[in-house]
Amino acid sequence: MKFFSICLVTVMVLAGSTMATAADSSSPMTANKGDSNFYNPHDSFNPNVEDYVWKEQKTEIPPFPEDENLVEFQVTRPNASFSYFVDANSLSYTKADGIVRYTVVIKSKTGAKNVAFEGMRCSTKEFKTYAFGNGKGKFVKPRKYEWKSIMANNYTRYRKDLSDYYFCDIHMLDLSAEKILTEMRYGKTKVLEAGFR
Repeated sequence: MKFFSICLVTVMVLAGSTMATAADSSSPMTANKGDSNFYNPHDSFNPNVEDYVWKEQKTEIPPFPEDENLVEFQVTRPNASFSYFVDANSLSYTKADGIVRYTVVIKSKTGAKNVAFEGMRCSTKEFKTYAFGNGKGKFVKPRKYEWKSIMANNYTRYRKDLSDYYFCDIHMLDLSAEKILTEMRYGKTKVLEAGFR
């Protein structure tokens, strides 16, 4: 009986030593909560993964749009006084920064046109205006470039609809300008079901 007790104590000491060694390990897989190497997978920051730094790619202003290259798209709850178009020749998608760039043309029933070259960042639901049409067939750069949240205001609602139904459609795999244009030209069923005019 005495021999058995001595063996049991020896086993417990050895087990405790092994557990202590494992707890002292520098591996994040064996670290305990409270240790410097412990990482909870539900935390927003993983100290064991190198930070990703997003960088916008260089943007070139495209030629001013021609009427024959305009692709009309529908806007939910539209103002009947306006029609909305994207210049097919200006549309692009850059995988490196995840930005869809495009020229939008808004025409009034009286023939007036508002033109802007914009970028849309789907991951943050933001847009940036790179240039405006000056009314003389030329683009003019604004004094300040900045990313702004996409809002569903009456006049600017077209951006939210472009984001939701064309540019940032999560069901569209391997996004490309060609796929976006195809959706804009032929995706009428989904558009009508979403409540477009």
